[in-house]
Parts: sequence; C-alpha cells; structure tokens
Amino acid sequence: MDHYRDFSLGEFVWDKPFRSWVLSPTREEDETWQSWLDANPDKRETVERARQLVLSIRPANASLSSPEKRKALERIVERLEVRGPEVVESLHLPWYAGRPARIAAMLVLLAGLAWIFWLRHQPKAIGYDQLVAAANVEMRETVNKTAHPLTVPLEDGSRITLDPGSKMSYPAHFSSSRHGGARHTGARREVFLSGKAFFDIAKDPSRPFFVYANELVTKVLGTSFTIRSYTNEREVSVAVKTGKVAVFSREDPDATEKQSSRELTGVVIEPNQQVVFVRKTVKITKSLVPEPEVVANAGAAPHFEFDEAPVSAVFSALQSAYGIEIIYDKNIMDECPVTATLTEMSLYEKLDLICKAVDASYKSIDGRIVVEGKGCRNN
Repeated sequence: MDHYRDFSLGEFVWDKPFRSWVLSPTREEDETWQSWLDANPDKRETVERARQLVLSIRPANASLSSPEKRKALERIVERLEVRGPEVVESLHLPWYAGRPARIAAMLVLLAGLAWIFWLRHQPKAIGYDQLVAAANVEMRETVNKTAHPLTVPLEDGSRITLDPGSKMSYPAHFSSSRHGGARHTGARREVFLSGKAFFDIAKDPSRPFFVYANELVTKVLGTSFTIRSYTNEREVSVAVKTGKVAVFSREDPDATEKQSSRELTGVVIEPNQQVVFVRKTVKITKSLVPEPEVVANAGAAPHFEFDEAPVSAVFSALQSAYGIEIIYDKNIMDECPVTATLTEMSLYEKLDLICKAVDASYKSIDGRIVVEGKGCRNN
C-alpha cells in the first residue's frame, strides 16, 4: 500500500479499494487499513476526511471515465479545505454530540455539489457573431432594417425571407468542393442566422444546405422551413413547410458525423412538424406546429366532404393533405362512418369533430396524431 503515501484527498475518495473499505469493510480490509494508518500517522487526517466524504456522497458506483467528474471533485475538495480543521474535529465526535458541526460540514459539502452541478449544466453560449467569425470563407451579411419581410436570393437558386430585425451571413459563392477537403462530404452550402427567416432551398443532394442558428444546426437537401433564433429568447425553433430537415445541437457528441453523413440524421422533421430547443435545459422536443397547413401538391385540392365514409378514409385524406401521420386501431375503428363537411376548418377542428362522431379522442405525440377510441362495434 505504499502508493497511498502520495494520495490526495480526492484520490482517496475515488479509489475503489478505499471506497470498498469505507462502505462495506471486511475484517481483513479493516486490519490492513488500520495497520497502514498506524505506520503513516500523518495521513490519518486526510484518510478520515476522505472516509466521511465517501459516506456523504457514496460514490460507490461512480465512473472514472469523465475528466470533468475529477475536476468537479477537486473543486469540492478545494472548498472543503477551507473548513478542513472544523470538519475533521466534528467527525471525531459522536454523531449526537457533534450534530451542529456535522450539519455545518454537510451544508458546505452540499453547497459545493450544488454549485458544481449548476456550473456544469449551464448551456454554453453560441452566438451568431462567434459562428460567423469562425467561418473559413469571406461572408456577406444582410440585415433587414425595414418593417417588412426581406427576400434574399442566393446564387444556387435558394431564397431566404428575413423577418424585420433579423440578419443572415452567407458566402458570395458556394464552393464546388468542401473547404479543407473533409472526408465523405461534397461541397456544403452554409449560412448563419440571427432572428427569424423562412428558407426555400433549391434541391441539390450533392451539396447539403446548412443553417447555423446559435446552438442549433439545420441540415437540408432541398425543402422549405422556418427558423426562429433570437439571441435574447429562451428557445430556438425549426418548423418544416415542405420536404424534411434534420436538426441537431452543435454540442451533440455526434455533430461532426451528422454533418458529414449523406443521410439526414438527427431529429428529422417533416411537413407541419417542428423542433424546439430549450437553451436552459439543452433539450430538443419534436411536436406539431401550432397551426398545421395543407401541404398537398398544387392542383390537387384536398377533399374534405364525407358522406357515410369509413373513418379510415377520412384519416387517410387528412394524412395526405397535411403530411401528418395519424395512428389509430384499424381493427376496431375502420367501420366507423363519418358524415361531415370539414373544408373551412383547421386541422384540430376537423379532428375534434371526427373524434366526437366516432366517440374517440386524440393526442399529439412526437409530431404525430394518435387517436384512441373503443370503435363502433362496441356501440
């Protein structure tokens, strides 16, 4: 056990044999450690403090794979060093006699843990100016200083409509080969957004289009969508009108692979779906947009008048018109008839009326509509 001579407080806490002795000692282990402490009396204070710290946070199953955990522990230990003598003295008292001192020591520990947890989970600010400055090519910037939407045409045929007060940076020319020669990628079309904009992207599978909006990356091959990313707002959102896009965080461990992949990987959203990124919790949620719109091809006007039509036909018509998957139990609901004129209603009004007619209910889950009901056979 000679190597323990040079152990610090933190190293004792994360040492597996030491934790085993503290948390579930055997007679042999206890004899071994007591003998070592008798031979190394100068380490007794450090060992006792480490023992109490292990008992407090019980890191028996803690992983040593993350350097950040070690750093966090070092910071907690540094805080405890300030209160060291008081803590150690209180630890030698019986639990009932030293209760005030023990509570004080525990509060110091918990305050340190809370501080480290808060610090670790603060989202890293990723701003528009930082992203543009890090770009490898010279950028043009367009700022909409008017009170009306401003359309910006790009050389590839894409068109971006900026909301008032929004701005976008983009290269004058999209290169024909990826800068730096990154593997498995062709040329990239990349722009940077601050604010809100509608994107109508020219289709070009060989050159994916990327929009960097603060913490979120949106990757498309050719589609139309809206991004809202204001610096002073708590959320960043992406909503699709046509086609589909992939969205992922810049802090995603697999962000590089998702950018270079030929496929759309990440949180993939389709027409009338959106993702919302909450900056404080660094969480991405997929859902339906608040007001879904008809996305059927031009010239194919959707038919929303039904006369004794099976509910399966009604749901199929809605799926085709809005591009939203509707899930229901066909075995029990297929024969339910629906007679209604739904043309002037919103999607949710249509669903309310249909579900009322067949004695069912619906929920929006993960960007889809899930209908639940007993069916007509049980009526």
